[in-house]
Amino acid sequence: MEDMELICLQIISNAGEARSESMAALAAARNSRFDEAGEHLVAAGEKMKEAHHVHTRLITMDASGELDKIGLIMIHSEDIMMGAEITLALAKEMVEMYKSRA
Repeated sequence: MEDMELICLQIISNAGEARSESMAALAAARNSRFDEAGEHLVAAGEKMKEAHHVHTRLITMDASGELDKIGLIMIHSEDIMMGAEITLALAKEMVEMYKSRA
């Protein structure tokens, strides 16, 4: 069995990187560097895919009865992942807004 805390930290790490890439995309778009913004959005999307993949392992462990408790770190990791997902979605929209006004 994989250590739940390690899995949660992987989710936090990937989601955190996705959020950072999303924010970098916004900074690039604000300065009319739309190709760079697009690259950051792609990178953010890849990191979110990794976070979701790891999260799926955690859900599978829970469904199979391998987890005997839900700890604060698990809740925190899911919160970080949801925040990163929202940040990415909004960043995509805002980059398009910047493009339309350029």
